[in-house]
Amino acid sequence: MKKILALLMAATMMLCFAGCGKKDVKLKIINEELGAEYYGIAFRKGDEETCKYIDAAVQELVKNGEYKKIADKKDYKDIVGNLMFLAEDYKAKEYDVDITNAEKRTFTIGIDPEYPPFSYMGDDGKYTGFDIDVCQAACDLLGWEMKVFTVDWDSKLLQLDAKECDCIWSGMTIMDSMKEQDYVISEPYYYNTQVLVVKEGKGIKSSKDLKDKVVAVQKGTSGASLLDDDLKSLKKTFKEVKTFKSFLVCFTELESGGVDAVFVDYPVAKSYVAKKNK
Repeated sequence: MKKILALLMAATMMLCFAGCGKKDVKLKIINEELGAEYYGIAFRKGDEETCKYIDAAVQELVKNGEYKKIADKKDYKDIVGNLMFLAEDYKAKEYDVDITNAEKRTFTIGIDPEYPPFSYMGDDGKYTGFDIDVCQAACDLLGWEMKVFTVDWDSKLLQLDAKECDCIWSGMTIMDSMKEQDYVISEPYYYNTQVLVVKEGKGIKSSKDLKDKVVAVQKGTSGASLLDDDLKSLKKTFKEVKTFKSFLVCFTELESGGVDAVFVDYPVAKSYVAKKNK
């Protein structure tokens, strides 16, 4: 059953990336950063040990150059500049765990399967992406077997609590609410911003031009939280904010005319717009 669902999801993504909606529709990213944030990995409450081992393994990948090799892959070129561990002044941290003597186990990474270039399904029907590649490399160092579990992004923490996965590692924004609920959070590894994507030729040059327009956002994302909090005043200028299960549905709505803009993470916007306009 899982294999059938995976193949269906792959087909859906290929159709969307090939150009959902009208073929002549071209999209653009508004050059306006509407929220600064950091990506990290979330572990269950009280699971500091697993977090330490993963953090230590990732730092070893940084030190031995494997992290950069992964980041230098063609599919990840748009995110390299914002990877914090590759900054010129970054110094790899040390942890008080021995990654060469970790107890053998199966480690299940929880991902959003529609979140390129961090986590998505490749043309071969297998899950791939920067976060998955780094996780696999870290598990190889630890001697762990890695498994992939696809989460419902809006319910990801509930699924983590239910032990359906051991972490959420999928371009996940570190939010204060997670810390307040005592989830264990890894070292931040990516600097991200929120942006708006619109159709070309609609005269929309900034968020101000979306007054009385309809904007789409993915459920359970930091973008949705921002519109309810720090960007509440901006949200009030919109005619409506529609939430959808995935960013792919958001973009499909934009291309078909159901919404006027999509509020989304920059790397996802960059990846989708490049494929669509190509």
